[in-house]
Amino acid sequence: MSDCIDVAIVGGGVVGCWLALELSTRWENVFVFEKNPGVTQGDNQSSRNSGVLHAGINYDRKTRPLKARLCVEGNRIWYEFCTRYGIPCKKTGKLMVAASEEQMPLLEEYFRRAQANHVPEVRMVSSREIRELEPNVRGHAGLLVPTSGIIEPTRATYQVHALASNLGAQFVTQTRALSISATARGPELRIRYRDGIEETVSCRWVINSGGVRAVDLARTLDPSLRVRPALIRGDSTKFYRTRRPELFVKGMNVYPTPIVVDTGSGPQHTVGVHLTPTFDLRNGEWVIGDTITVGPKLVPVSHPEDHSSPGPPAEVFVADLPFFPDLTAGDLEPHQGGVQARLVDYPDFLITPDRTCPHVIHLLGIDSPGLTSAPAIARMVSRMLAAP
Repeated sequence: MSDCIDVAIVGGGVVGCWLALELSTRWENVFVFEKNPGVTQGDNQSSRNSGVLHAGINYDRKTRPLKARLCVEGNRIWYEFCTRYGIPCKKTGKLMVAASEEQMPLLEEYFRRAQANHVPEVRMVSSREIRELEPNVRGHAGLLVPTSGIIEPTRATYQVHALASNLGAQFVTQTRALSISATARGPELRIRYRDGIEETVSCRWVINSGGVRAVDLARTLDPSLRVRPALIRGDSTKFYRTRRPELFVKGMNVYPTPIVVDTGSGPQHTVGVHLTPTFDLRNGEWVIGDTITVGPKLVPVSHPEDHSSPGPPAEVFVADLPFFPDLTAGDLEPHQGGVQARLVDYPDFLITPDRTCPHVIHLLGIDSPGLTSAPAIARMVSRMLAAP
């Protein structure tokens, strides 16, 4: 490794890969340090999510301005990217369902939010229209969001990684970032390789995109950093839409009206337990398959590597789906769980230069819609870096 690298990116998830792709168009010496064996071979958010491309209706501009803006921008970029490179991706559309008349004020609030965020073509639909769109879904009324969709997240992440590699970005896997320090020459990154050897790397820029461990890494440089990680896992189950006629869904994302829940780490916004179709490869073509994921249900955990401690029983997921009344606990089986990079008492993305070393940029709280927003986040960070 050279005496001083231009850009060190900590974290090779979907955001880290987009950062590498974006920055490699401007910088010659970009390194990505990833603790997992590969960019799609870990238990992180990039490989354990619902694969939804969010449209951007969930985030208000007052308390979550970055999510509101970057989600809409990222949604557009992903569709263009997937079309260009043949990544499995589909505008399935989304139904946000008000299960009762009491939920109508909230549904109307999200309709106004969609308009404020410039999400195109969103409209209110009646109970009858819900049945026409998804015959087994029940609701008092709903929002139809045409630009919501699904993507195959591991293939998408790997494609971004491959393009970044072709531009010269170096991905160093099974390597942990231990600390960041400031020197007169610039930031230094302490890393530990897979063989246990440690090294301090001098950098012009360090981008801390470490996911659930990003706050801990930031505190090695700025111990007085006030934000705290909220240790929360999102657990999901699944069912097969061909098992019974009552379970069949045509292939839309179906959501409740969002809620705020108390997770033990303070209140957290959540889109709620929802139905998401997935892709199958049939005769060489990617199509909507038979597996429908149900989740996520937020679960407090004690450490960021807790991917497998017991989660909620199936009955809890069913209880959160009044708009899909024929689903039973017996229809569900476990799917996956992933610890989310949420923050305590801070609902937005936090993308900021370090207070003590401005050539370090921290990406904190990159939870949902982090997948959708990833390319827009990368463009934002690129603008924050001074020209080479």
